[in-house]
Amino acid sequence: MFSHRHQGSYLATQQPTRQRGVAILTAVLVLALGTITMVSITSSQQLDLQRERNEGLIQQARSLGISGERFAAALLYRDFQDELRSNSDSLDDDWAQTIPPVPMDNASIKGCVIDMQGRFNLNNLVDPEGVVVPAYRQQFARLLQELNIDPIKVDAVVDWLDSDINFTDPNGAEDEYYTSLEVGYRTANSPIVSVSELQLIRGFSSAVEEETEDYELLLPHISALPTISGPTPVNVNTATPEVLASLSDEVKPIAASLSRWDTGAYEDYPECEDIFDLDAEDAPETLEGNARDVTPYESADAFTAEVPLSSEEAIVADVAYDVRSNYFQVRIDVEAEGITLSQFTLLERDGAGQTRVLYRSRDTL
Repeated sequence: MFSHRHQGSYLATQQPTRQRGVAILTAVLVLALGTITMVSITSSQQLDLQRERNEGLIQQARSLGISGERFAAALLYRDFQDELRSNSDSLDDDWAQTIPPVPMDNASIKGCVIDMQGRFNLNNLVDPEGVVVPAYRQQFARLLQELNIDPIKVDAVVDWLDSDINFTDPNGAEDEYYTSLEVGYRTANSPIVSVSELQLIRGFSSAVEEETEDYELLLPHISALPTISGPTPVNVNTATPEVLASLSDEVKPIAASLSRWDTGAYEDYPECEDIFDLDAEDAPETLEGNARDVTPYESADAFTAEVPLSSEEAIVADVAYDVRSNYFQVRIDVEAEGITLSQFTLLERDGAGQTRVLYRSRDTL
């Protein structure tokens, strides 16, 4: 049994040892915290540097997108100045040729120009006062039928565009329908700005798989163009066969032979690659077995001359068509060190050949 003196001596010996142990643990903890802090600071700096680099690449990609857009505008202006084929627009024009990937420093750019008057303009469905135009309503219904899409869907599209709040029987839709959805919203009751807006309309919802399929099927054949000066005519040189078939019931049986598109070439939209390949040797054949003529029409009358008299009367009486276009969509794809950007620009070309930007979006239509 230790005496009090021996016990005090033992405790005095243990005290410094414990203090040294605590000091070591404290030093290790401080070192660990310092290391964690330095790693955190270094990581944060690296993230900031990478973020700044990415922002620089994004700005570079956007600048290249604008440059591609201006190049396309220059092509359209030169096309107007050249006045080829009575200044008609066709898929033989320089602007209609795909721009292959062009390397620029650490990036590459490619793109294409698409004539949006080769499509059915959804805004043609109503006049400037927001009243439905029966002729264009019928044309849209024919286009849906041609694509095996239920034509009753035209009712909801008309309701979205027209100025009233009365739904069209039997399958129209106004505020009462849209506000009852899980995420409710109201009817636009005004012209469509972008074709993607169609996905908000009953029958083409992005939330329903079958309706999404119908939207994607319809996409290569529709546009959303201004109608301030009246309905935009269909350019018969650049119209898809389905859009030509929608002009009238009489034209429908001969639309494929009237089309200046190569078979199915437009189906890859919105991809730019090879969508303007119009080699005559690849053109489909007529029922007589002869190669189909894809020479562009130089005038609306030249197109009319290819249509039987009864069909000619039907077209003239119903919807507008022409061989000239004012509205073009430019798609520019930019890739820069793993950063990719797709830019879609709607250009309007005026009577002097000058263009202006009406709409621009990135990575989506």
